[in-house]
Amino acid sequence: MANENDQAYARKLAQIEANENLTILSSMNQVNDEKVKQYIVYTDYRENGQQESTSSIFVYTPYANVDRFGHSTVDFQTQLLFETNKWKKEMHITVLETLGAASRLAVYDFQNLGLAQLAVKAFCNLANKLEIEIIDGNISTFDRDDFKKVAHILEKYGFEVQTDAGQSSGSFTKTRKA
Repeated sequence: MANENDQAYARKLAQIEANENLTILSSMNQVNDEKVKQYIVYTDYRENGQQESTSSIFVYTPYANVDRFGHSTVDFQTQLLFETNKWKKEMHITVLETLGAASRLAVYDFQNLGLAQLAVKAFCNLANKLEIEIIDGNISTFDRDDFKKVAHILEKYGFEVQTDAGQSSGSFTKTRKA
């Protein structure tokens, strides 16, 4: 499968590089059939002078994503949707979706592979580059079954997580340190 993964990875990388509306944020290309070591994290975010914009960060890996013909079955496995207000120096995570788990922060079809963490890490790096002061978002009741996992990912990247009494929903914030 490694050869098919290599080919799928190369095709996706070429597709992203050819698209002027996409920017690669990070990538790794180490072949390994047991872990995600081949991935591309990319965004459609563009600094275009708009006060507010909605963008995404995507994570693609050929791992568990290549059919018997060597083609990717999906274009990306994780999408972090966010809104940016550069004038106020704020970003808001709308939702982090993963294949098969709409409106959820946790990864289901690709559980425990670190794809959500790759997206959050790239997002935080982008926010730092843009000198964003405040990042916030909400953990919805859709995430209640994996609330601790979601909170762990966010806390790992410096977010403060506030929960309701039943830990079935909550909010998170991160303030830039001076």
